[in-house]
Amino acid sequence: MNTVSLRVAAYCRVSTDREDQANSLHSQQLYFSNYIQNHEDWQLSGIYADEGISGTSTRKREQFNRMIRNAQAGGIDLILTKEVSRFARNTVDALNYTRSLTQMGIGVIFINDNIDTRDNDGELRLTIMASIAQEESRKTSERVKWGQKRRMEAGVVFGNNTTYGFTTEDGKLSVKEEEAKVVRYIYSKFLNEGKGTHVIARELYEEGISPPRTATRKWSSVMVRRILRNEKYAGDLLQKKFVTVNYLTHQKVENRGREEQVFLKDHHEAIVERSMWETTQAELARRNAKRGEITKYSNRYWCSGKIRCSACGSRFVLRKKSRPNGDIYKLWGCHSRTEHGNWKRSEQGDYSGCNMRMVNDKSLTACVQFVLEQLDLDYDAIVTELAEDIRSVQAGQGETPDLKRLEEKLEKVRQKIVLVMDNYFSGIISKDEMLLMKERYNRDKGELEAKVQAGREAERIKSEQQLGFEETVMTIRAGLTSSEEVFAEVVEGVEVFDDYIEIKVQHLPMTFRLRYSTSGAREHYTTTIDSWEIV
Repeated sequence: MNTVSLRVAAYCRVSTDREDQANSLHSQQLYFSNYIQNHEDWQLSGIYADEGISGTSTRKREQFNRMIRNAQAGGIDLILTKEVSRFARNTVDALNYTRSLTQMGIGVIFINDNIDTRDNDGELRLTIMASIAQEESRKTSERVKWGQKRRMEAGVVFGNNTTYGFTTEDGKLSVKEEEAKVVRYIYSKFLNEGKGTHVIARELYEEGISPPRTATRKWSSVMVRRILRNEKYAGDLLQKKFVTVNYLTHQKVENRGREEQVFLKDHHEAIVERSMWETTQAELARRNAKRGEITKYSNRYWCSGKIRCSACGSRFVLRKKSRPNGDIYKLWGCHSRTEHGNWKRSEQGDYSGCNMRMVNDKSLTACVQFVLEQLDLDYDAIVTELAEDIRSVQAGQGETPDLKRLEEKLEKVRQKIVLVMDNYFSGIISKDEMLLMKERYNRDKGELEAKVQAGREAERIKSEQQLGFEETVMTIRAGLTSSEEVFAEVVEGVEVFDDYIEIKVQHLPMTFRLRYSTSGAREHYTTTIDSWEIV
C-alpha cells in the first residue's frame, strides 16, 4: 500500500555574513538535507536559507518570505527549523506565521526545542520559547549597545565610510586631502567671502567639483550646511547622533536627548582650524537669528540704508504720500532733498538741499525683480534651504509617540489574552490562573489603548503640520522673486542718477545699470525696463 509523502521544507539562517557563519549555514543546509532523507515518508521540497539577516524582523528575509509564499501556494506540507530563535526572535511574528500555517494544514517543527505545532500544546510551548528568544534579543541588543558605547568612549569611530573629507577604516578617521581642500574652500567662501549656502552650492556645481555621495550628483545648500556644522572638521568627534529605538525593527531616529552622546575633543587630525570652525558656528547662528521666522519679514524695509544719491551722496529715505481719495503710495527720496528742499545757496554762502529725483517704490521693486531674473538664481536650492529651516522649527515643537511600536505592543497583549482563554478552555491552566493573568493583561491593554489613542491624535496633528509646511513651501516658491528677504540678501546697494539707477549685486563683480519708464496710476501703475547693461 502506497502512502502519500509529506513535502517537507527546511529553513535556516545565520545573522552575519562572516566566513565562519557562512560555514555554519552550509552545515545547517547539509544537516536538514540528511534529516529529511532519513524519513521514508518525507519528500524534500526545498531548503531556504537567509544569510547575514537579523531574525528580529521578517521584512528583509527574502528566503523566509519565499518559503511562506510557496507554502501558501500549496507546495509545502511541513517546515523544519532548528530552533525558535532561527525562525523568529519576534514573538508576534512567530505566532502569526505558525498560526497562519496551521490554518492551511502546514506544521512547523522546531527540532532542538522539541516543539511541533501540530501537537495540542505546541502553541503554548512555542509562545514560551519565542518570548524567551525575544527577551534574549533584547538583552543582546543592550549588551551590544553597552559595548559600542565603551568603544566609542575609547575613541573608536562607528559608522560607514561616507564622511566627506575623511576616510573611515578600522574605527579610525584619516584626512582625505583631495576632499579636505574642498571643505576648506567651503568654509572660506562662507566666512571670508560672506556667501550663503545656496550660492556656495551653485558655485561648486558650476566649477565641476564632485559632491558627497548623492543620487543627483549635485551640490545642495543642505550638503554645504551639514559640512559647515560638522564637528569632525575641527578635529572633534560626536557619536550617537542617531539611535536605534526598537531592537525588533532596528528603526533609527535622531537622538534628541534619547540617549547620552559621546563627545571627544581633539580626537583626530582637523581639516579646518578650530578658531575658523567656531567663528563659522557663530556666523551660522547670527544669520539664522537675522532670518528670524521663515515666513515673516522684518518691519524694517529691505533697502533701508542701501539707496544712495549719485549727486550728493546722501542716503535715500522712504516717504509716504496720500492721494485725495485717501490712497497711500510710497516714494524713496534723497535725504538732503527731503530735509532741505532743492539745491540752493544760503546767505552765508553754504550749499544745502539736492535736486535728485524721487523713485517710486513699485519701480524700485520692478528693477530689482528684473535683476534677479538676469541672475538666474537656483530658486529650488533656496526653497530647499528655507524648507530645512522650517522643519528645524517644527522639530523643536516636540516629538510624537512611536505609534507603530505602541500598536505592536497592544496587539501582543491582545494575543496573550486570547492565548490565556485558549489555555483555560483546553484545561492547561486553572480558572484562578486565567482570571489573574486576564486581569493583568486587561490592565496593560487599557493603558496601551490610551497611549495608542494619544499617539493617533499626535499623528493627526503632525499630519496637519506637514500640510501646513507644504503650503508654506509652496508660498515661498510662488513668491520668492518678490521676497524682501531675497532682495536684502542679493542687493548690496542702489545708486540713483538723473535718468537711470545702478544696482550692485552682493558678492559678484557686477553692477546693473537700468533705464526705465512708467505709465498709468494707482492700480494701473506700470514700470517698463527700456534698456540695461552691466557696468
